Amino acid sequence: LHRVDRRQRQMCIRDSINEVRYCYSKSLVKDPKLAGRVSIEFVIGAAGKVTSSSVHKNTLDDASVGKCIAKAVRRWKFPKPSDGGTVSVSYPFVLEPG
Repeated sequence: LHRVDRRQRQMCIRDSINEVRYCYSKSLVKDPKLAGRVSIEFVIGAAGKVTSSSVHKNTLDDASVGKCIAKAVRRWKFPKPSDGGTVSVSYPFVLEPG
């Protein structure tokens, strides 16, 4: 089983969360009550770089937020998977104003 330590993965996501907030805040300007959940599926390659990412599920009334987050995730760097393989991740971002 290909793995990236869950704690390390969480730290990497937390370090990059401002990119997610940016995507969300752009749409909050248009709709201050916009809220929901965006799940992103992504693959961490053998070198720790994200090789693909896409919106798995989006309950927001604004598809552009999910697309923006998926694009941001493609730039993220994670620890290399323990056995040199790839790791598939599905990660939910819960977005609400305030």
